[in-house]
Amino acid sequence: MQSTSHEEINRWINELEALRTKRTCQGPRFVKPFQLATLAHMLRLQNPGSLILPEKIAPYADTMNLWGALGIESPFPEKNRNAAGRYHPITLLQDEKTIDAAANDLAVLFRSVCENAQTIDAVQTMMRELIGNCYAHSEAHDGVYGVVCAQVWSAGRKAQICLADTGIGIRASLEQNVTLADRLNSENCCYMATEFGITSKPGMGHSGYGLHVARRLLEQNKGVLYVRSGHEAFILARGDTTSLKTRPHWNGTLLVIEWNLDEPVDIGQVYRELPLPEDMSDDDFNF
Repeated sequence: MQSTSHEEINRWINELEALRTKRTCQGPRFVKPFQLATLAHMLRLQNPGSLILPEKIAPYADTMNLWGALGIESPFPEKNRNAAGRYHPITLLQDEKTIDAAANDLAVLFRSVCENAQTIDAVQTMMRELIGNCYAHSEAHDGVYGVVCAQVWSAGRKAQICLADTGIGIRASLEQNVTLADRLNSENCCYMATEFGITSKPGMGHSGYGLHVARRLLEQNKGVLYVRSGHEAFILARGDTTSLKTRPHWNGTLLVIEWNLDEPVDIGQVYRELPLPEDMSDDDFNF
């Protein structure tokens, strides 16, 4: 299975724009979590009364709870969605108290295909940071701060997690921190957001760990981190980084994480290079 590229994500976002404006678009040949999460994210803002998908992808979309996430009736019979260690259906982020549970659910998904304890701990810690960021920086529309879904491909030895939030976007958020004004005039905001300590709310408990930790882990893993917000994107892919301008505009922030299941990671090393968060100690990373 090939790694997801900016071109692939950009083509799909253009199709979503066509769906938003023309009420129809071309579906992908092979559906990945990022396509379903972004579709749910966009459609939720449109309050659709119904949704018709091509026959080849509709059953998978139903399995991933697309209609349920939109709050509309599915054309398929009600089912018991047993992930069977393969997928994490589209889940609405509605309650900040469930951050730990949501991160644990994603770690459980990895546990079915990966026996490395450090990897499982890394996924859980990373997602706790990123989902926490979603609640800290997003705005709830009808009580929903964002959506998350994931899948693992055992044969391809890859996993993908997608998180799309309903916030004001990275640039508008970072502009609240006046000390970043000069850098924002000349630099890509999505790239800046992956640096340690870059935050819109200095001194208020939001210390800029989330995306930096994700970036460092995916550098170790030789995986993919895709960050998109507004008209900007940052891509880390197999150690190479790219910052670029994008069209069309993306509301909020989109994160696509692609993980190589057989590449080891050491989250302890990441945190040893940084000041530890107040609620953690070195013992949290001993096995």
